[in-house]
Amino acid sequence: MRERRSKSLLIATFFGAIILPTVVLSVLSFRSIQNELYLAKKNFEENVISFQNELETAITREQNKILQETKAVSQTLYEQPPDLRENENSTPIKNVDGIRAIFLFNQGNRIYPSLPLGTVHPENNFSTQEASPVEVRIFQEEQSNPHSPPAKTIRNIRRGQMPSITDEEQIQNLLGLVRTRYHEENYNEVFQLLDDLEAFPHAQSYLLSNLLPALKLMRFEVLVKQKKLKEAEHYTLFVLKGFLTSQEFETIESARFFFEKTFNTILSFENLPADSRELFWNLRENLNRQLFHADVLIRHEIFFSHLIQDNASPKDGIFYKQDGANHFFRMSYPWLSGDQVVIGMIEPEQYKKRLLKQVQTVVRGWKNIPYVITDVSDSLISGKYPEDLSSDVAVQKTLGLDLNWTLTLYKRNSSEMLRATRYKMFLLYSLSALSLITVLLGSFFAFRALTQEQKLLSMKANFLSSVSHELKTPLTSIKMFAEMMARGRVQKTEKIQEYSELIGKESTRLENLIAAILNYTRMEHGKSAFRWERFDLAVCVEKFLESTQELMKSKDLAFNIKIQPHCFIIGDYTAIYSLVQNLVENAIKYTNPPGKIDIILEEDEHKIIFSVIDTGIGIPVSEQKNIFNDFYRVGDEMTRSTKGSGLGLAIVKRVADTHRASISLQSRPGKGSNFTVRFKKAE
Repeated sequence: MRERRSKSLLIATFFGAIILPTVVLSVLSFRSIQNELYLAKKNFEENVISFQNELETAITREQNKILQETKAVSQTLYEQPPDLRENENSTPIKNVDGIRAIFLFNQGNRIYPSLPLGTVHPENNFSTQEASPVEVRIFQEEQSNPHSPPAKTIRNIRRGQMPSITDEEQIQNLLGLVRTRYHEENYNEVFQLLDDLEAFPHAQSYLLSNLLPALKLMRFEVLVKQKKLKEAEHYTLFVLKGFLTSQEFETIESARFFFEKTFNTILSFENLPADSRELFWNLRENLNRQLFHADVLIRHEIFFSHLIQDNASPKDGIFYKQDGANHFFRMSYPWLSGDQVVIGMIEPEQYKKRLLKQVQTVVRGWKNIPYVITDVSDSLISGKYPEDLSSDVAVQKTLGLDLNWTLTLYKRNSSEMLRATRYKMFLLYSLSALSLITVLLGSFFAFRALTQEQKLLSMKANFLSSVSHELKTPLTSIKMFAEMMARGRVQKTEKIQEYSELIGKESTRLENLIAAILNYTRMEHGKSAFRWERFDLAVCVEKFLESTQELMKSKDLAFNIKIQPHCFIIGDYTAIYSLVQNLVENAIKYTNPPGKIDIILEEDEHKIIFSVIDTGIGIPVSEQKNIFNDFYRVGDEMTRSTKGSGLGLAIVKRVADTHRASISLQSRPGKGSNFTVRFKKAE
């Protein structure tokens, strides 16, 4: 009665605490899923607004970051010494990714670049002069015979006639002499010729409109040829000083070519001291930067003058302007203090790349929003046009600060949204159903486990009751017969023999029960409790049958024993003996006379097969799955006529599993049972 009440309480607890809340939650989930389409439309509208705000914020933040980096670099440029030759101890200037050039002004005066631009022109103008007929003939003679005496003689004569020939002819003749003396490695005369050429204030050739840079470079190369490396360094610094003070080079390109050539050559000197190497390295970097800035400044001279004089600065101190295809921005107060003005020249591709990187970062979190970003010419910058070109525009807005980018957000197609919603609803329904099934199955198995646990506790209780009874009964008989014989109440020899036999039987019964309990306890420790060896199973079975001859005779049963010799296995001898004992004794115990028991041991190609077949009471199919469980006995413990502990078949199963043997059962009520164990044959 108590067990039935406990089971009812368990069922009520499971239903009230798990099943019912799960079903209610599932119903509520199914109802909320039905509103998914409405929620999807509303969420899309909210997501469009959030996406737009995030995109605008990201682009504006990146533009402001570029401005901040430009401001930081401008502070470094303000600290640079005006004289480039002092730059070796100055702070390194970092480039701003997306900005090509930075220009500094204060009160309208240029601070950087600090080069005295003078009459420097951005582009080189080629000379329109042509070689004189005499120069052509001499040159052709020199080309056909480099060491031609007539050619040398004519050039020397013409050099002496300098007052009577034109400046152009004199320059062409001197250049020819320089060329021949250089090939002859007559460097001292080359220097004299260079001095003569530099005496002409506006020396030109029929190739160059300004011959001076080429002459200076020739002088430098001759010094290097003569291995006068220190003089070459000093000469380069001398030319640099003249360039910084009097603007000796007519074009930026000629200055860049001269200094790039000389600086690179000096830096290639193997024995150049470390301080000199650092000096020329800094000079090269700073001069190249300044020449590039000067080039930009001259090309956009009118634009810069208007930009500097423009006092209509916005409140935030930043505004953008375009000169042709080039983009600039002006930075002033309150970004900068006083009358400082910074003009930045934007490098379009890098600037765009920086902004697009931020766009992609935002877009990764909003994959389902159709959008495009286009420039002023309607070229696609980012995004993808919807397949349905008739899609309605949800939002169209300009992005960034004077960026001329337009963001267009499209409404999602109704049929597409419906398909996506249906798919999502299907997933949600599936997940909800799966969750419900999982909870129900989990509850079922948990309930089953608890029920089995409760059943096992009940079987343990019955086991303890049965074992107590089984232990008490033989002990009572042994004690009673022993006391009778001890007090001399039994005088007849026949009675003493009878009582002694009864004491022996009860002792054996008690011994077997204790042995079963000990075997069960030992096997609970697993393989570590076994002693593994190779032995003949036929010997083990025969030894057991010899010890149980009296029991076999007392039951008046027919025994058919077929034992094949030399059936070797690897295992624990005591455990296998216990397996044989339990199977045979169970067959004897549950077979009534006149019955028959077959005990068969044989081998096939890979296995050793031990079978015990009886014609006993049999086992119902519903009970067969439980008979190997601990403490389990078929039927009602209180009405069962055959006593036992419920451990015999449990021990058989544990021994078989430990030895990796298979055990099978075939049984029908009233027809008997067939237990078959298959062992692996020993090598």
